[in-house]
Amino acid sequence: MAQQHRDSGSKSLLVLGIIWLLGAISDRLWFALDRSVPAWDQADYLTSTLKYLQALQHPQWFSGEWWTNFWLLSTKIPPLAYILTVPFLQVFGTGGDRATLVHLLFSAILLASVYSLGVQLFNRQVGLWAAAICVLLPGLYRFRLQFLLDYPLTAAITFAFYCLTMWKASEGSSATDFITDVTDRTQLEERTKKKYKFSPYPTLPLSPSSWFWAIAFGISLGLSILVKHTTVLFLFTPIFWLAVGAVRQKAWGRLAQLAGSLLLSVAVFGPWAKTNWLLILTGGKRATVDSAIAEGDPALNTIDAWIYYGKHLPEHISWPLLLIPLVGLILYWRRRQESSSIFYLNSCRWLAVFWVGAYLINSLNINKDDRYGIPYLPVLSIFLAYCLTLWPSRWGREIRWGTIGLAILAMLFHILPLGGAFGHNLVQIISPGNSNYPYLGKEWPHREVIAEIIYREPYLQSTLGVLPSTPEINQHNLNFYGALANFQVYGRQVGTNLKQVPQDVRSLSWFVTKSGPQGSIREKIKQAQNAAVTAIEKGDKFQLEKTWVLPDYTNLNLYRKRVQPVEIQPLNEARSQVQLDRVTVAAKAVPGVALPVTYAWSGPWQQLQSGLVLVTWENQQSGDIPPGQTFRILHDRAIGQATLHPGMLEADKFAVGFRVVDRTAMLPPANIAPGIYNLQATYLNRKTGETYPINVPTVSVKIEAEPLDMRSQVEPGNENNTDKPELDLVTQLRAMAVNLPKGLPGLEPVFEQIGRINQYDPIQDYTVQAEQALEYRLKQEPNNLELAYALAFSRVLQQNVKSSIAALEKVTQLDSKNPYAYAYLAFVHLYGWHPKAAQTALKPALALNSNLPEIRVLNGVAALMQGNLIQAWQDLQYLKKLKI
Repeated sequence: MAQQHRDSGSKSLLVLGIIWLLGAISDRLWFALDRSVPAWDQADYLTSTLKYLQALQHPQWFSGEWWTNFWLLSTKIPPLAYILTVPFLQVFGTGGDRATLVHLLFSAILLASVYSLGVQLFNRQVGLWAAAICVLLPGLYRFRLQFLLDYPLTAAITFAFYCLTMWKASEGSSATDFITDVTDRTQLEERTKKKYKFSPYPTLPLSPSSWFWAIAFGISLGLSILVKHTTVLFLFTPIFWLAVGAVRQKAWGRLAQLAGSLLLSVAVFGPWAKTNWLLILTGGKRATVDSAIAEGDPALNTIDAWIYYGKHLPEHISWPLLLIPLVGLILYWRRRQESSSIFYLNSCRWLAVFWVGAYLINSLNINKDDRYGIPYLPVLSIFLAYCLTLWPSRWGREIRWGTIGLAILAMLFHILPLGGAFGHNLVQIISPGNSNYPYLGKEWPHREVIAEIIYREPYLQSTLGVLPSTPEINQHNLNFYGALANFQVYGRQVGTNLKQVPQDVRSLSWFVTKSGPQGSIREKIKQAQNAAVTAIEKGDKFQLEKTWVLPDYTNLNLYRKRVQPVEIQPLNEARSQVQLDRVTVAAKAVPGVALPVTYAWSGPWQQLQSGLVLVTWENQQSGDIPPGQTFRILHDRAIGQATLHPGMLEADKFAVGFRVVDRTAMLPPANIAPGIYNLQATYLNRKTGETYPINVPTVSVKIEAEPLDMRSQVEPGNENNTDKPELDLVTQLRAMAVNLPKGLPGLEPVFEQIGRINQYDPIQDYTVQAEQALEYRLKQEPNNLELAYALAFSRVLQQNVKSSIAALEKVTQLDSKNPYAYAYLAFVHLYGWHPKAAQTALKPALALNSNLPEIRVLNGVAALMQGNLIQAWQDLQYLKKLKI
């Protein structure tokens, strides 16, 4: 008997493997035919896989800083799906289709979990039919053919639910709780005579298997959250159900196990969540509330909000897979007194706990999309498979195979263009919903666009401003193809804010525009986009580099700035050190107004690429400067704005020297003293810390006495003239940091500008440039408050908690009478989950001004994180006084 049972199990696993293989062959055939480009989310996720591929080339497993940077690669979306894709990219190479090979792994996890659930709750027959249905569900195979997180999430949630189910069954389940391979009512009655309970007696020891499954569930839950945090929407109800059951039966050991599982899950996803928790919260608000409003999702007080996912069930399941099993259930129910088979009531109830809970909680989420509900489909497939087995034995076999046959035909007609319009209309009758045909037409020119940019600027990293936003032409997929080219080109959407269009046009050298429909451009940004298109296409600052006719018969236009901000050419001879060959600057300037300047550097490639130049324009009469005025202009930054990139060139091509022409602008401070300013420069190697003075040509600038009120230049980003030069990003960062001592009023203009300039530098290297330059400056001038604030600001923007705390402690020493300095320090402590340290940091601020709402709110948050609810309640009342 045992041998027969093992043989049956082996045959079932073989059939399960065949089901997986047939699904895999179908998927890979589709990808072999498809020539489409990824849309918005798909391209964004694919780019993230390349970032993790790059990070894992040289891992530093025992470095805390490396792990922090690793988790920061994906600040708002959990990264496990990206990480699991990396081995497939390493083996099969990079590319959109190759990245989807990871779905073979997720399919194996999903089918194994569904089969095992079917066996545990019902029998092997149900498990196999459920696995087959999972392959054929339109709601699953549509997303199996796209690189989105929904299919990996579905597999992860199903596996976690399986582990939870096994834990539920591991101790003292009743005979009617989970029934396996029982087909005779007499056997059922004999088994129910045993007096088991749903949970173990409180006095009974917990079995090893229950500990194993508790640990397995904790790990699987944590991993599922690391795929996508919406996991909790699906697993909350069954967890809560079991917790309440344990409390009611006083099964404290079981409750402790469940609590331990949840804590273990926190340990799994905690490092990523702790690193990014603030961005997760702010990004979550944009992804739910803001998206729901923008997309016009139904309000929760309407019936449409609660039937939204119900209306999509026929599209997710198809009519044959939905109706035929339900008819089988109805027929069984009508003849249940005559049937020899039993009804697995408790198993169905357990599936209902999961499905109903997931449906209601997802309906409660105001942001709705039909793909958000697909993780509950595998559990539904188990119930449908069970209902299929309830058909009378006379014709049950034919019904089951006929149903699966119809589902196979529907899938083929949905994923392959069979039968033309007639075939499409026919399949809509039995399986409504959008078909997902492979794109067989002319290739889109994304690779050519990237190749053209690299051809024109082979030694530079470029940022491409993308103005249209269609599924085929958007910032995400152009960014993805740029990432495939060794991250030499980044695509970013600009032209979305009318006030910032002049800065967008000045800051970027490359743009793409498109004729015809512009895609998902919301009404409030259409005016800005039109202004940007007009400035690019009709202004005199850009020239049309190349045009492509797209498969939809519109034109894609690539524009390049006529005068490049950075130019680089190889020299005929080698160089040993960086030198400044030429400086071009206006003879006169006034305070507070951006001053154009061009530097021509030359030197060896490695030193140019990893070099910071600490440029100081200093007044010849610095000893006679009156108090309150400054005697210098700082213009520190990386050579070539840190855009030097080796590209695909051979190593021997870099043996010669290179010349870099760097066109930018510097900002004379508004309080600068008039006089003659001469140039000094120091080279700082970013990798080694090596420094040496740079010989500079004789050049000077005269600052005129009459100051101008050019506040827009002190707070870069508000200029409306595209002819004005754009300040380099390090200078803009230092200019913004001047506002930090003012508290929240000073932060408002900072927040407005950070998102904008982050678009121009996609990897935010300007924050690292500023940090390194300011560290050097502060060693020379340890009591310079302005530099201290700028250094702290640069580190906070990098989300480096430890170094930010050190910089802000220095700020509090130099600005000890400013309560906002302590507030910044406390905020970073809270961000790093140091509530006690935050409360300690706030004590001087409370002594200086105990009525500042910002201080009291931070103190309330610190108290709340320490469990001091009374203090938290008192201080958080000041939230009403905050003007945010």
